[in-house]
Amino acid sequence: MGQSYDHYVSRAHMRQWATDNRVTVLRRDAENPKPLDIGKAIAAEQGLNSPSIEAAYGRIENAFARALPRLLDSFSTPTNLDWQAVRKYAVLVHDRYPALRGSAVDENGLPGGNAMMVPNPAHWGGLSGVSDHLAHLATTMDREQLKAARLQLLPVFAQSLPPMAQVFHVGPMLLGDAGIHAITLHPDDKTNRSCIAMPLSSNALVVFGNQSFENEDAREIEHVLRMKVAMESTVVVDTPDAPVIRGLVMQMWRYQPRPSGMGAPKAIHVWSRPEDIPDSRCDEGQSSIWTP
Repeated sequence: MGQSYDHYVSRAHMRQWATDNRVTVLRRDAENPKPLDIGKAIAAEQGLNSPSIEAAYGRIENAFARALPRLLDSFSTPTNLDWQAVRKYAVLVHDRYPALRGSAVDENGLPGGNAMMVPNPAHWGGLSGVSDHLAHLATTMDREQLKAARLQLLPVFAQSLPPMAQVFHVGPMLLGDAGIHAITLHPDDKTNRSCIAMPLSSNALVVFGNQSFENEDAREIEHVLRMKVAMESTVVVDTPDAPVIRGLVMQMWRYQPRPSGMGAPKAIHVWSRPEDIPDSRCDEGQSSIWTP
């Protein structure tokens, strides 16, 4: 079974990067970024997608699109319904992660893409503790059965995200089909702050955490999130002039032709001091970087 190549990115989300309804898209199997009119359908293998499930996804995306203007407006106060909408959408993005949603050329899922994975840094990213039966559940289940199971659990998973949500205006951001990531910051050997981060627009991101983050933290999360989206996506979306695609992604993809990660998203640990990085940190479900 190969990597999924239906390159799913919600058009409701893509519009936040658009100018005159246009964005620039780069696929890993293409040589150059190409403009896309997002009023047209994005490329996808529709034959394997259940219309009823896609309609349910559409309702989640529409609620997110209605909430997004208030989330991005510094002078607006988002309602509880707005926050619920972005939480459900964040879980949907996680469930549509390339390795989790199954192969676009096969009716079954991929290893590690099981229905039990919840987007929370407390238990996201490692497969070492998962039994072989669960780890390979996706390879024996029909991909639409997997999607239906996740859709049923989506409201519960949305509440499983860390309780505090903050929107930070930073940028430039990059959108990809691997669009949500678990990040833990380690400013010293005794402190760690974990979050789930997702880009909202070309100059904003949302952070879910168990504690509040400062603007300085947000800038570090921004840099890591942009890199992770580029590393693990099969397709990325930028503004029409595509500064992030041309300045980061195209150079990275020349040396990394395949997305990183094997079957499931990885949690990433960001260490301020290299001497604090424990040797045991480098397992199959986590990765570490040092930021000077």
